[in-house]
Amino acid sequence: MALDDVFGEMMQSRVLTFSTARRVLALPSGRSVMTEPYEALSTLKASPALVLHFAFRTKGHANEPGYVETNRAISAGMQHYIRHNGALGLFVPSSGAVYGPDRRPHQDLADDPYGALKYEDEHIFRALAMRLGFPAVVMRIFNLTGPGINNLTGYALSCIITDVLRGGPIGLRAARPVWRSYTHVGDVLNIALSLLLKGDSPAVFDTAGEPGIEIGDLARLVSRAIAGTELPVIRPPGWETAVPDRYLGDMTSYAKAAAQAGVVLHPLEQQILDTAYYIRRLR
Repeated sequence: MALDDVFGEMMQSRVLTFSTARRVLALPSGRSVMTEPYEALSTLKASPALVLHFAFRTKGHANEPGYVETNRAISAGMQHYIRHNGALGLFVPSSGAVYGPDRRPHQDLADDPYGALKYEDEHIFRALAMRLGFPAVVMRIFNLTGPGINNLTGYALSCIITDVLRGGPIGLRAARPVWRSYTHVGDVLNIALSLLLKGDSPAVFDTAGEPGIEIGDLARLVSRAIAGTELPVIRPPGWETAVPDRYLGDMTSYAKAAAQAGVVLHPLEQQILDTAYYIRRLR
């Protein structure tokens, strides 16, 4: 969607897209692009371009047979494409899930295949960029907002927004305090592309947002922003005394990257409104 806003009618000729199968991808603008199967990268000849490498089998599939092999095959296909065609720059979104409880990266495939494979990709693609001489930006993504949110039932924010759009009450299932911080997907893309166009290759850094917020407070903020009032919030008994779940990136590094890129980060309330607008259109 962001690239469609930039390229408009030239989208089809300026952007090559790949997914699991050949299909027409309809865009909110009414335009469409043809996506090619990911396997086509093995034979594609193209001029060096900016490469945005989002392909990855997600954490929800980590217990399925062939999970490690599938993700390594995806990684190998992208490496092959870059080695044979070059790149002007590369953006690889990693994940905050690379961190274990002690904030050290997971490296044990048996313990956490998703986190370990994401950490593996960070090293592979940064080393490839250094070897071939093009810039690379790798961010550890934590919690995103904005258009394109892709899991309306699995993410706290999208569940809260959906409950508010239905008129409440807001149901929070987590039996513990849950702390999150959010950043807009548009900010992530603008930071990554701005750094690449400047030729910068920063160290791997987290995405983050201010303020870090407990989801009960988030629910009340969403309710006020969308409904203009605080709808009832229902939580499991005893949640306040349980061990908190904190999934928060390093705001210091992220703010520095945004400043380097000249990106003014969206405030949380605007992030909520943009996400709600997208979900409302889907509904």
